[in-house]
Amino acid sequence: MHNFNKITKVLGSTFLLVGTGAMAETHTVNSTVAVDNSIDFQTDGTDLNFGTIRATVDSDGAECVGIVISANPATAETSTLTTDASTACPNAGDAVMQTVGGTVSRPGFTVAGLAAFTVLDITVPDTSASGVEMTLNPAPTGAPSLLMYDFSAYVSSGTPGNVSFSSGAGVINADASGDIAFTMGATLTTDSSTSTLDYQNVGYAGTFDVIVTY
Repeated sequence: MHNFNKITKVLGSTFLLVGTGAMAETHTVNSTVAVDNSIDFQTDGTDLNFGTIRATVDSDGAECVGIVISANPATAETSTLTTDASTACPNAGDAVMQTVGGTVSRPGFTVAGLAAFTVLDITVPDTSASGVEMTLNPAPTGAPSLLMYDFSAYVSSGTPGNVSFSSGAGVINADASGDIAFTMGATLTTDSSTSTLDYQNVGYAGTFDVIVTY
């Protein structure tokens, strides 16, 4: 009986050793991911056109007037100045700006291919310190500029509404389809510097950037 028990223990130990010696195989699996941070941001190619105006300067400086072209196409232009433009033009003086014809147009933009309700940052020129110039090219010394202030945006996709900007920065929201459509506007003023010449009967031009980012 004693010997039988000893054999049983030895056999049991042998069985356990066989169990821990099982064979193993390893497969290496590749992992991949594609990153695409591009935004399908398009413009319709339309200029911000203030139409045809009559404009004269006040050579005393800091005295100017302007007109507002709202980003919302349904809103008529107005001579009531917006925030930064009003700061630049604290006194009306003898300056003149009147719309006398032409066709007002607003640039349109679209963003597509986003996830539903994606929030994007939008950046337009910060005009709290100075306006964006529209000038003659070439311009003689002392020629006044026309100045753009308070760039605005109106989102027409999803829930339509004006974009709120602070120092040129705001946010826009995609609709349920992941799309955004918006238009731009701005305030145009006469020159608030001490210009020594008057405006010429020609076209004035300038540029500004509109940036959207995640």
